[in-house]
Amino acid sequence: MKVIETHQLEGLVRDTFAEKHLFSAESELGLSARRSPVVTFVHGGPDPFLDRQFEAWRRGLKTFVAVHQILSALCRAGVLPPGEYGVSRGARSAGAALSRRDGQ
Repeated sequence: MKVIETHQLEGLVRDTFAEKHLFSAESELGLSARRSPVVTFVHGGPDPFLDRQFEAWRRGLKTFVAVHQILSALCRAGVLPPGEYGVSRGARSAGAALSRRDGQ
């Protein structure tokens, strides 16, 4: 299983999908420190139903997307290989992220 921390996922989404330059895993996916890690298998192939929903989200429409959909889109974009993934908040705290953002 490949483990990705939420800050890594945010960077991949921001770098891959220009429309999502303000993507936050916590606010858009509910991946907070209190939540258990998400584990999913991503095959990397198309899914016509989920892909339409993902593309609508990417264009800024208010729709729910799951971690699985984002990882799948990253696989199709060539950023991640297909496989089993765990997405976790990791050891990095929100306070440390804020300090880094403020230049402290």
